[in-house]
Amino acid sequence: MQSGIDADRARAFRVRSYLGEVRDVRRTFRVPAEELAATMKRAALAVLPKGAGWHLLVFSVERTSEAEALVPILDRLARRVMDAPDLAAALAATLDGNRAVLAVSATDPKRLERVRAELTGKKR
Repeated sequence: MQSGIDADRARAFRVRSYLGEVRDVRRTFRVPAEELAATMKRAALAVLPKGAGWHLLVFSVERTSEAEALVPILDRLARRVMDAPDLAAALAATLDGNRAVLAVSATDPKRLERVRAELTGKKR
């Protein structure tokens, strides 16, 4: 059984945006466990550009073992793709590193397919 501290870290998350530069949202969000997945997706989507012509791709992932370095891998991917002015990303991750949501937005849908291929390891 998890202690109260561990349970709190599993329900608390932070958000980082990648829009030409890396920015942390200066707040930790805490939500009930049953609302966690949906709230993390909404938080990641909230920091992305909106408007006509932007396409969206959302990855929601959970690690399957303590040895997996889920958040650093997603952070590196987001940092690699943020250099283009027509591509933005946002990462929401729980404080315990067990769950993360990576949202990527681009004006060219082909760029999103390249991000998907890089994350999944499948070239199209």
